[in-house]
Amino acid sequence: MGKQKTDLQIKKDKIRKQILEKRNNLSIEEVDKKSELIIKNLSPYLKNAQNIMIFMDMKNEVRITKLLEFYPKKNFFISKIVNSKNREMKINKYNENELILHKFGYYESSSNDFYDEKILDIVIVPALAFDFKKNRIGFGGGYYDTFLNKVRKQNKKALFIGVCYDFQMIEEVPIEGHDITLDFIINESEII
Repeated sequence: MGKQKTDLQIKKDKIRKQILEKRNNLSIEEVDKKSELIIKNLSPYLKNAQNIMIFMDMKNEVRITKLLEFYPKKNFFISKIVNSKNREMKINKYNENELILHKFGYYESSSNDFYDEKILDIVIVPALAFDFKKNRIGFGGGYYDTFLNKVRKQNKKALFIGVCYDFQMIEEVPIEGHDITLDFIINESEII
């Protein structure tokens, strides 16, 4: 028999379901328009950064991969799950020719050429919901929490920036001890 879900997990699952439903109902035009505004709000932070970790957006997520076109001279890195049991991710340099589709529906690198996370200036973090205290709810795997904890220990200067649509901002994210608070959250109408 599986483990009982805690009240916190049940709350998070409910939030995930509501936000996903809203996100899935966005039109391609809305996603593109909102993503453009988010990238515009994000651009001042990218100016002096050289090594930026992005996520490979899927479905109706913020089109963060547009940064690759806008900033061809910067180094972009993407995550790769290397150990599911320990929820461990490492980073590869983004290379379009090495992309393969992961079973969860997003792209990752086929390369096992990993970089040290210490080099990252910015980590752009996906989530399903954020609150105004800069907490996040991801998809529930714990991979980003584990990764961000590791990066924070090695590199106090790296900025953790969450990106989302306005409607993904909620009153309060139920948090657990391992959850990491971000430095900024950027949506189409504000920077938090």
